[in-house]
Amino acid sequence: MAFCPFCKQEINEVTAVYREVRHVEVTAKVRLDRNHNLSYNEEGVETLEVLGAEGDEEYSCPKCGETLPLNSEELEPFLEEKLLLVKESEVKVKDDFAHFKGKVYKIRDRLEDLLFLEVLSDEVVEAILAANLF
Repeated sequence: MAFCPFCKQEINEVTAVYREVRHVEVTAKVRLDRNHNLSYNEEGVETLEVLGAEGDEEYSCPKCGETLPLNSEELEPFLEEKLLLVKESEVKVKDDFAHFKGKVYKIRDRLEDLLFLEVLSDEVVEAILAANLF
């Protein structure tokens, strides 16, 4: 199961926030109050068309609320534990590889103090790298 690099809790989902531009139809009751002001009471909103998205989706940990620096292509590998987000201070680093919790990972990217660690697909290669680098 994936884990949040900030609160260290196991997570199997993330909270996604995204913005869409929509063409909607609103049904409302319109009344004239005692002061002769119109008031609208919406009864229903129907989306007729999604016109587009504004910006990228933003993902956060559902337990601590911290923003996870992932894009939509990285989300599935992250939730499948094929891509880990780990603070650099928690791993041993040598060249483009990191040793974390007894396994060797390829460092795919860095963002401030976070490393994006990719699972090596070959266990033999992982064992050789572990023996030679760490």
